[in-house]
Amino acid sequence: MSLTFIGLGLNDEKGITLEGLEEARRADSAYGEFYTNVMPNLDLKNLEKEIGKKIEVLSRGHLENEGGKKLLRAATKERVAFLVPGDPLIATTHISLRLSAVRMGIESRVVHAPSIVSAASGATGLQSYKFGKSITIPRDQPLPKSVLDTISDNFDRGLHTLVLLDVQAGKTSQMTIRDAVIKMTTADGRLETRLAVGVARLGSRDEKVRAAKMKALMEEDFGEAPHSIIVVGGLHFMEAEALELLCGASPEDLRELT
Repeated sequence: MSLTFIGLGLNDEKGITLEGLEEARRADSAYGEFYTNVMPNLDLKNLEKEIGKKIEVLSRGHLENEGGKKLLRAATKERVAFLVPGDPLIATTHISLRLSAVRMGIESRVVHAPSIVSAASGATGLQSYKFGKSITIPRDQPLPKSVLDTISDNFDRGLHTLVLLDVQAGKTSQMTIRDAVIKMTTADGRLETRLAVGVARLGSRDEKVRAAKMKALMEEDFGEAPHSIIVVGGLHFMEAEALELLCGASPEDLRELT
C-alpha cells in the first residue's frame, strides 16, 4: 500500500501542517519515533486525539537495528503514517527507510515541516546559502577531529557552521550549549574568541537566541533542551545587523567579521 513520512516540526504537536494532519487521519495506522530530536512540549495523547488513532512509538532499535521491518511490513498491507520530529528526511535513518520502501514497491511520499536546519537560519537572520557542512557533537565520546576541521574549513570559506548536539532519547538531561562549548574550546582554545550563536527550543514561545563569543556563551543559561550552536563565518552587512538586533551581539564582536 503506502508509507507517508510526516514532519511534526520543532516544538509540539501544533507544528504539523494541515496536509500532515489530513494524511495522518487518512492512514489506516500510525507510527512515530522521537529519538532523533527532542520536541520539548509534545503531547502525544493530544496528537493521537487530533489524528483519531493510536500512535505506536518505535525505538532506535526498531528502525536502525531491525531496518524498520515492522513499519515496512505494515506498509505492504495498508496506508501507514510515520510521524517524526522536524522535517522527515533530514535524518539519514528516514532516508534509508524510504529507499527500502521504494525497493519493496511501497508507494511513499513526504509531508515536510520546519526543521532546525531551516529554523536556525530564520531565527538568527543568517543567510541560508552561507551555511557550510553541519556537524554533530557526541555527548559521551571524545570530540572527533572532523568537528574542528569542518569548523575551520567553513570559516576559511566565509561560511557558518551549524553544530547539532547529541540527542539521547529517554534521558531527562540532554547535552547543552555549555557542554558543547567546553568540548570545542578544550580541543582548540582559539575558539573561545570565535563569534557563535546559541539557539534553544526554536519554534517554542520561550525560544532563546543569543550571539556572543564562545567563552561568553558558556556562561549563559539557555534553559531546557534542545540546544544547537552556529559558529559564525563571514558576515554580510544585513546578517551583522540581524545578529545585533535579533540575537544581542555586540558591535565590537561583529566588527571582526564584516
